[in-house]
Amino acid sequence: MSSLMSSLTSSLHRAFSSRFFEFRLFKFRFFKAVSAVLLAASLLRAVPAGAESIALPPPPTGKEGGMSLFEALWKRSSQPGGDFPAGALDDKELGAILWAATGLNRGEKGWTVPMAMGLEPYVRLYVARDDGVFLYDWKEHALKEVSKENIRAKVGAQSFVRTVPCILILAADAEGLSGFREPDRTAFACVAAGAMTQDVYLAAAALGVGARYIHSMNRDAVAEALALEEGAFPLCLMLLGK
Repeated sequence: MSSLMSSLTSSLHRAFSSRFFEFRLFKFRFFKAVSAVLLAASLLRAVPAGAESIALPPPPTGKEGGMSLFEALWKRSSQPGGDFPAGALDDKELGAILWAATGLNRGEKGWTVPMAMGLEPYVRLYVARDDGVFLYDWKEHALKEVSKENIRAKVGAQSFVRTVPCILILAADAEGLSGFREPDRTAFACVAAGAMTQDVYLAAAALGVGARYIHSMNRDAVAEALALEEGAFPLCLMLLGK
């Protein structure tokens, strides 16, 4: 009798464990599917209807990308603010750096940086130049016009930022992070931003472009200029010039 009860208990435990695992797997897949839909909707709202789209040249492969990874690591540095280069990047250089930050590198669900639970990128990457503000669309490897306003003088807390030819603005996506609670929401966004900015540094070094990470910014002005929805928030700036 004892053996029968033990066998029955073991069978019930295995059945329960199997069902629980199937439920957790279904919940995870459902969460990823819903997150993808919410992210897509969020990006559509971030770009005005009829906005201009600028296709970027394909990212470099192999030796096209310049120096090796370890050479780039030796060259990685922050350009001094008082001597920041004033030359603008061309579309090929900018496209390569944006792709390094959060581009597709394998199929339709693989990126150059890690995202929690394999979700689609939940940190947006904006480009501020003298001709306006653009959102990087990693699916199309293109820039989507957000505004024709030159906001460079508004975003930085330091005076030299206003003269930088290209400013990347990283912002947490409210919809993409909606499945997480605090403090995980902010933590995941910051970790992703850290990975993205390091890739920007390495790509910039390989291309001979000056780069500098900036944490201090006029956050209210940035949020207003980008029309960030409730729950979205700016994370940092990356300055680029050559």
